[in-house]
Amino acid sequence: LSDIHNALPEAIGVLPKVTKFGRLRIGVEVIGSTFSARHIRSANVLSQFILDDNHTTDIYPGQVQFFFEHTIHLPEGSKTHCLAFVRWYQKTENRKYRFHCQIDNDDLNICNIELWENEFYELSRDCIIPIHNILGRFVAGKMTIGKKNPKSYLSVIPINRKIHI
Repeated sequence: LSDIHNALPEAIGVLPKVTKFGRLRIGVEVIGSTFSARHIRSANVLSQFILDDNHTTDIYPGQVQFFFEHTIHLPEGSKTHCLAFVRWYQKTENRKYRFHCQIDNDDLNICNIELWENEFYELSRDCIIPIHNILGRFVAGKMTIGKKNPKSYLSVIPINRKIHI
């Protein structure tokens, strides 16, 4: 508290207080999280990220761990942000496996089911996203590829409803 009183006048104080919750209703859509066991099946979400080249984007599947609200007190007034803490699934090493279920062998745009690793990426700042970055939900499944050395993947089947905030 003493740091706030001794801070520069133009400094913005951010208090370490959040309101954590397990589900979020956007219109008629309810997005769950692992924090709310009742809604864990609806915790699978899709979000779009700008890649390292700053020109292309890709959609990543993830599992919402929880939602939280955070308020920042600015000189022009308080601003409340609703955020989601999401664990993101890892891409498959082989692009051919990711689009294993494609309809046409030459066109990756005609692929309703993508395969991803069952493991999550390490925790990073990418795990915290504004809720308006959630594109929609997906149904998770399990698919095994290979006969000699079978490997299980997470199948990502998008639900054909986009969430608009």
